[in-house]
Amino acid sequence: MELQRIVLSCSALLLGGILAACSGSDTAPANGSAGASGSAGAGESAGDAGLGESQTSSSAQWPMPNSPGLGLPNAQNYDASSTPGVVHDLVTELDWLQEPGIELYSRADAITRCDELSFAGFDDWRVPEFIELVSLFDVVPNDADPNHLLYISSAFKVEGRFWAASVVNSSGLGRLLDFTADGCGSATPCSLGVAAKAEDALGGAFCVRGGKPPASSTRYEKDGAAVTDLRTGLVWLSVPANLETGAYADALSECEALGDGARLPSINELLSILVPILDSRAFPNWPGNAFAWSSSTIPARPGAFWAGAISGATQAAGASDRNRIQCVR
Repeated sequence: MELQRIVLSCSALLLGGILAACSGSDTAPANGSAGASGSAGAGESAGDAGLGESQTSSSAQWPMPNSPGLGLPNAQNYDASSTPGVVHDLVTELDWLQEPGIELYSRADAITRCDELSFAGFDDWRVPEFIELVSLFDVVPNDADPNHLLYISSAFKVEGRFWAASVVNSSGLGRLLDFTADGCGSATPCSLGVAAKAEDALGGAFCVRGGKPPASSTRYEKDGAAVTDLRTGLVWLSVPANLETGAYADALSECEALGDGARLPSINELLSILVPILDSRAFPNWPGNAFAWSSSTIPARPGAFWAGAISGATQAAGASDRNRIQCVR
């Protein structure tokens, strides 16, 4: 059985039985087209229907939570005491199992496990969408065990990787989020997202309940170089075409130059426009193989920052790398 760090455009290396790649990303179509997922317009992101088993949206429908203590909006905030065994997210309003366990399932079995779960007086549990798992990702790791970093709040008793309802484009692979960000503490590639054959028992079942159904109203509102996401509340800003690519210091200065609080997004915020896939009408001319900078550092890899690409690709980028500059306020 293989766990794959989903590749963008590079050869993979088999490391200790786990298939790793030079970029931790999903295969992305060129020029931001929606490919097998259908066309993505300014009204609705591709993939909001038909991926996985749930009837919730596969794109963010709420303010994207950020790691607390970083001075970013919508700091992650959880209520882990009101309902025993359940953690309520006060930002997204989602309810999560506090302790999903360590048992590994195939994707279908994980979906069945959550669908059949009756717990804490609720029987509407389900496998989460990938963007819902992303909302839990904490770029400041829970370092209760310094030898086993976990990128999730200590409000949860969680470790490892968990199945998402969404799949990886048309590949037939199931998508998971890895809360250990495995590989980030070494020279091997690392990413938030991994993929595996759906029939292999390689992921846990991190059941969730709540969430909004797929919206049919317009998601993005454009005003010149600004694109407002009417669901997350973020305003995305483009820099001039000749400045769209640069090193990390360039990205910081170009966003700051836009004024009025413009900044680089966190990796969680950046993924909110990249998952399930970038809307090519709202964000035109984004090359299919381009990664964009986030402001999120990777503590296990000093000097590196998370970068993201179309359809939810993530990888560690050094400060001197050249990546796309996408600003937000």
